[in-house]
Amino acid sequence: MLPWSPIMDDHAGLPTQLAALGEYFALPAPVGTGWRPVAELCTDGAIDEHVERTRTAIARSSGCAVAAISTRVAASSFQLGVAARLLSPTIGSAVCFGVLPVLDAASLMVRKSETHTPQFAVSELRWLPAPDPAVAARLIAETVVAVLVELSTRLHTLVSLPPQVSLGNLTSAANGAVTVLALSHPHHRPVGRALVRELMRIEPLSETGTFDGDQLVRRSCCLFYQVPNGGFCGDCVLTGTTSVQRTTR
Repeated sequence: MLPWSPIMDDHAGLPTQLAALGEYFALPAPVGTGWRPVAELCTDGAIDEHVERTRTAIARSSGCAVAAISTRVAASSFQLGVAARLLSPTIGSAVCFGVLPVLDAASLMVRKSETHTPQFAVSELRWLPAPDPAVAARLIAETVVAVLVELSTRLHTLVSLPPQVSLGNLTSAANGAVTVLALSHPHHRPVGRALVRELMRIEPLSETGTFDGDQLVRRSCCLFYQVPNGGFCGDCVLTGTTSVQRTTR
């Protein structure tokens, strides 16, 4: 078995240590006004607004008209961004410290930002021991993945984003968190990949991808290739090769 990080008993300094891993790994408290329970992100009005703002942002970055960006592409990009933001701290904490922050509907807060991406905070940090990748995967599936699946369900209902796309996005975001973590902490890459493999062995992410060595290959596509000059992700099922990388995000 790969060496797993020892369980950290003193949690007081963990938020600071997580933030040091990078912006997406941070777990800020809800300071200031405008914070709402994360369930409000799944309301029709919030989804419509965020998807449309994402659509506009993609068009701007791609240098094309908003009409050239489909609503489903924007919805997938929005959902993938949310997944990356919420999965990164759970992945980073489990891999580096052997404990898991409980990010669920009761603890997660959200508010609008000046960009198309919402801000997230945690109202009350609680921690669970994650002694190995299998336990960590189960806890992640029961907490933050459950929140993300609710968002995926609403996106399927409102804009017909296929479940296989949104579930693949969750796996891609989890693996992306390991990739980012390994840039500064390469010794954590093997156990991080082991955690992603465990996530793909259980519901709801079972069989959403496979590994070719260290390279994840999704079994679905995030749809970003449909954006003018969008290119393909490194884990895209459509390329058939690990050498083609998405040129923009």
